Amino acid sequence: MNRGSSTPAPDAKLRTRLSGITMGTNWSLAWCAPDAVCEAAVLEAVTDVFQQVIAQMSTWEPESQISRFNSLPAGEALPIGREFSEVLSLALDIANHSDGAFDPTLGGETARRGFGPAGASAPDTPQLTGPQAWSAIHPVCDVLRQPGGVQLDLSGIAKGYAVDRMADALASLGVTQFLAEIGGEFVGRGVKPDGLPWWVDLDPAGRSENVRVGLCDLALATSGAYRQTRRTSGGAVSHIVPASEETALGTLASVSVLDPCCAVADAWVTALFALGGERGTAMAKARNLKAVFRFWAGEAPWLSPAARRLMD
Repeated sequence: MNRGSSTPAPDAKLRTRLSGITMGTNWSLAWCAPDAVCEAAVLEAVTDVFQQVIAQMSTWEPESQISRFNSLPAGEALPIGREFSEVLSLALDIANHSDGAFDPTLGGETARRGFGPAGASAPDTPQLTGPQAWSAIHPVCDVLRQPGGVQLDLSGIAKGYAVDRMADALASLGVTQFLAEIGGEFVGRGVKPDGLPWWVDLDPAGRSENVRVGLCDLALATSGAYRQTRRTSGGAVSHIVPASEETALGTLASVSVLDPCCAVADAWVTALFALGGERGTAMAKARNLKAVFRFWAGEAPWLSPAARRLMD
């Protein structure tokens, strides 16, 4: 499905796969380039990306810009990096377009569910979320003002953004054929030396019929209950906050979204999963998203019309 149209560079060779740990998960890179491209330079470039995103957007780092913003008293402002400003602006845009299914101001609720940084506790003051919060936290000239009661959490978009930045860093080194990944969020550029795209399977849980996509100048993000859950007296709790009390996940296991931008795909999979199967599939169709919904109980995957057109 979705064979790429790009042609491999005549002198490009499949290089050693690079991998490691970042942002609390695994990252990997399969890449093709002429011998003149130094592996050490590639590793340094992607490591710089990780460090920059963590320093600005990791709630697990107490001195990161997002952690410092979350602890500001009402009315105080903080200069933030261009990357933080860019991601927050995109997150707020998708929050509006998803009717709040994706909400970057749910940091307090995430902590209440036990998925925040180790030792962190939920805020004991009322939290500002939804449209009221979104209208109050737009960065101006890379300065972000705390309106009071806002706890940002960009974990539903920051990994995808980091993969996009990996792609930019590789392109700056002249690497145009690669598959970059952080925690199951992918960007594929160009094709492999054999002319085939970078194939990725969409069934990490191995629970139902497999769907395979070829990533050629395309990004892929997946979110689901199989990744992070916590047992409570009331049952399993997912790290993805439901969009409303009426949301019914049912047998929904995961959602994948394909888009040219991994940050966009990352945010939308969070929104669609938060909506649940019925409301999520309706949103995917309404927004013309390339989405794949997977289920636990042996049900066939559901592909949005846009995804079917891509894979035909």
